[in-house]
Amino acid sequence: MISVVITAIIFAVLFTGIRSTFALIDASRENMRATQILVSRLEGLRLCTWSQEQLFNTNVVPPTFTDVFYPLGLRGSTNYGTTYSGQITINTNFSLNPSATYNNNLAMVTIAVSWISRNSTTTNLHTRSMDTYVAKYGMQNYVFSQ
Repeated sequence: MISVVITAIIFAVLFTGIRSTFALIDASRENMRATQILVSRLEGLRLCTWSQEQLFNTNVVPPTFTDVFYPLGLRGSTNYGTTYSGQITINTNFSLNPSATYNNNLAMVTIAVSWISRNSTTTNLHTRSMDTYVAKYGMQNYVFSQ
């Protein structure tokens, strides 16, 4: 009888440890995917030309977007997995500290993503964001001829 109780306790602890490990792996995957989305969008923005045709055009750089963890998913062609909602803010009216003469040739870009992770007991809202500067005469002039 005592060995059955001890075995039951060991299996309960083992199951709890495995469940916690999988929850931690899922959270790490979601955080890594959010970072991938942020970096991908930021690197894409750096290649846009400084004009109304690209960087400041909401058809080229939409202010909001969505992305998923598994685009094709494990269940065929339907979107399955965590959905990330993003927002892009381009600010040309900011001040550098200390101030600089090239301030009018910079745009501050902020990209934020949020997602909801659900497990068997809780639902959590997560957010991540990254900021960068885009220069008027930056990388896009080397990649695209104007």
